[in-house]
Amino acid sequence: MVDKRSLRHRAALSVLAAALVPAVFGATDSPYMRVDGGPLVQVGRPERGSWSVTTVRVRRATWWQWARAEASGGRTFRARRAGAERPDGTSDEAMAAAMAGSQTAAVLVAAQLAAGRAPVGAAGLQVTADTGAARAAGLRAGDVLLAAGRRDRMAPLRAPADLEQAAARGGTVRLLVAPKTSGGTWGAAAVRRTAAERLAALPAGPDVSARAYPMGDVEGPSAGLLLALARIDDLAPGDLTGGRRIAGTGAIGFDGMVAGVGEVAEKVRSAAAARVEVFFVPAAQEAEAVSAARDTPLRVVPVRSVSEAVHWLCGNGGHAPTC
Repeated sequence: MVDKRSLRHRAALSVLAAALVPAVFGATDSPYMRVDGGPLVQVGRPERGSWSVTTVRVRRATWWQWARAEASGGRTFRARRAGAERPDGTSDEAMAAAMAGSQTAAVLVAAQLAAGRAPVGAAGLQVTADTGAARAAGLRAGDVLLAAGRRDRMAPLRAPADLEQAAARGGTVRLLVAPKTSGGTWGAAAVRRTAAERLAALPAGPDVSARAYPMGDVEGPSAGLLLALARIDDLAPGDLTGGRRIAGTGAIGFDGMVAGVGEVAEKVRSAAAARVEVFFVPAAQEAEAVSAARDTPLRVVPVRSVSEAVHWLCGNGGHAPTC
């Protein structure tokens, strides 16, 4: 004879187990990380619009969060080892160095484009001390010497030996300089003239470092494009934004060319949610960005260089001497 009360009790326990096991299991940490769009970081001081660097957050996923992300097409990855909680396993030190390089490239590319010059493609040499030789040449600690030569035939400076070579012919040498200002930033590039014999005594080295804007805990190379655009806008009167809210992503080199970065889709979605109007993206990643921006008013603009981005801005409401 079957005990109906016992059967009902077992059925209740089965239902409870079916509810509790997934809940408990799903709430525990998985070996996977999830990548979500992070906050937008505003930089620069445009007259009416805004410049925003896009970011992402990488966090440990529970099994439930992992399953939900997998089902919805979200971005997850398995951590390769303890402490390597990034999609490509890059260390914290490497990412911090990438941000430092991105800041320096943005400062120097912006300094040259704001002065109407094509970037020389090198980091140059940085004046390390306010010595008599530096002051005699009209330089100060922190100035970056980008190129040297005569008239318009200036060669990029990549090592102290290049400075010595520029001085070898004697006479007056022209230096293309990104000057450090009293406010702790760098101004538009300018040509300085100095006697060749002073060059050999200049305290300058190849470990160039400059910062466009404070970025807090943001790391990696992908802020370069927006940092450069905001810096160009700050270095000249006018408003390159044309009153628009502008964001984007893209690594840059010292030649001003834009290279691809990771997590484009997540950054686009964050920008769209923040009601950004224009999003600059490396040209090679246009399709990914357009797909992520579908059904939103966000306009995706693919670019191959910082100067190409400036050209687009000038043709679409921006106004500045660089146009």
